[in-house]
Amino acid sequence: MHVLEKIQKISPYLVLKVSILVFIMALSIFVASTVVSKCSLFTRSIESLDDSQEVVMAVTGATLGVSVAITFLPDDYASPLADTLADMSTYFVILLGMILFEKLLIMVGVPFIFRFIIPAGIILLIVYYISHKKIIRTIAYKLLAFAIVIILAVPFGTSVSKWLCSSSLDYVNETVTQAQDGSDKIEEISESSSSDKSFYETVSSVFDSAIEGVTDLFNYYKGIIQKFINTIAIMMLAYLVVPFVTFLLMLWFMNQLFLFESFRDKGYSLTKDDMKAIKKISAVCNEKGEPEDNSNQI
Repeated sequence: MHVLEKIQKISPYLVLKVSILVFIMALSIFVASTVVSKCSLFTRSIESLDDSQEVVMAVTGATLGVSVAITFLPDDYASPLADTLADMSTYFVILLGMILFEKLLIMVGVPFIFRFIIPAGIILLIVYYISHKKIIRTIAYKLLAFAIVIILAVPFGTSVSKWLCSSSLDYVNETVTQAQDGSDKIEEISESSSSDKSFYETVSSVFDSAIEGVTDLFNYYKGIIQKFINTIAIMMLAYLVVPFVTFLLMLWFMNQLFLFESFRDKGYSLTKDDMKAIKKISAVCNEKGEPEDNSNQI
């Protein structure tokens, strides 16, 4: 009888809310988790990431091509330049790692969130509606908000990156073209060396400009390296900094939108219930003739 009484006290509104949450949870597990990666929002993001990966690979190939090509020049004067270009490969590995991580987040992480994280948050909400413990509600809201941020982080990040850095990426393509051209010219010089011409005469004819000595060639390739440095800075901004900052801004926005409370001890501040209790105590003290406490000083 005790159990039946509890069942009879269950509100129909509570049953309705729980039923809706269970339906959303089933929809997330069995439907959304299987088709979400095929949505246009995510397919466009994957296409954008593929384009970014091709750009990084092109810059990497151009860098290594120039590094190898300038070692063909005599007297090893360009060896420091070749070493500098080779050292740039570390940045390209970081950029490729970030791009692959974003692709993995879409293809594996997003379905995982719909299959496990969102259902976990919904279960916590159901527990909250039954137990009415605010700490459970807070955890549920935080978990669901974090899931939303993770789901939208890559699409937003790629869109913002494309919007902010599209004009700068044209500079990257120009640098790749110039580097490949410079690499091809060095290979042409090494293949067309003739005893009838001096080395610098051959270089001048290939470059269609007066190359009279080591300094001119050094300055030419120093300019290419400077462009590579600028290119790396642009790609780091477009493919690393912008997505990360976008993710942080989305977290901040969700926190401001839901005004999440922290898990700290709330004893340092007075709630509305506390203030009502203080007023009641003050009224009782006044009826007994005791001096009134100044609650404003608390």
